[in-house]
Amino acid sequence: SFESTEEEYQGQMKRKRIRRKKQKSILQISNNLHGEEINSGMQESLVQDNLQLQQTHSPKISKNKKRKMKKKRQKEKKRAAGLVTKTTSVDFTYQPDKNNREEAAGLKDTDEKTDSILDFLQATQQIYFADKKSECTDAAVNSATAQELLKYLESRTISSSDVTHLHRLKSLVLLQDIKRLKDALKQFQEQSMMLPDHTKVATSLFHYWITDILPVRNTK
Repeated sequence: SFESTEEEYQGQMKRKRIRRKKQKSILQISNNLHGEEINSGMQESLVQDNLQLQQTHSPKISKNKKRKMKKKRQKEKKRAAGLVTKTTSVDFTYQPDKNNREEAAGLKDTDEKTDSILDFLQATQQIYFADKKSECTDAAVNSATAQELLKYLESRTISSSDVTHLHRLKSLVLLQDIKRLKDALKQFQEQSMMLPDHTKVATSLFHYWITDILPVRNTK
């Protein structure tokens, strides 16, 4: 009976130890779960606190700004889908046409040449008629016709081609190149678009340089 009592006592002790282990295990599990709940709760509260702080410190967005942001997002979505292409800016700065610039430069050049020829022929005709060349056999070459030619030059009613010819003749006179001056004077007579009397006057004045003025200068 002593042995049976001992066995029964040990069995009871063993069951108690098993129950204690189970209770301890259950307690540890419950403690772990409770700790996880506490941690998750703390994390959630921290996230909420951060959101509240951001809302508190961030400036209030106006309705207009919200609308602009919404439009911007929509445009970005469309661009990503290939529905909207990037617009390129167009420069509407006025740029004068190249032909107009060249035409204006040509007119200025012709105007300057005309003034130069006018001064040159005025001086030449004064010397020409003062030297009694007015008594020449050609009745078209007279003081009145010469004055008429000068008025045409002054009023810019002479073609640009004639202005170019006359300016070349004047340049050859200044260079004292009699040979080239004779050739150019012949070409001018053939191609001149001026009135015949004006052409004769201009030709006579330049011929006067060839026959009377330049030879004397070359001799000196």
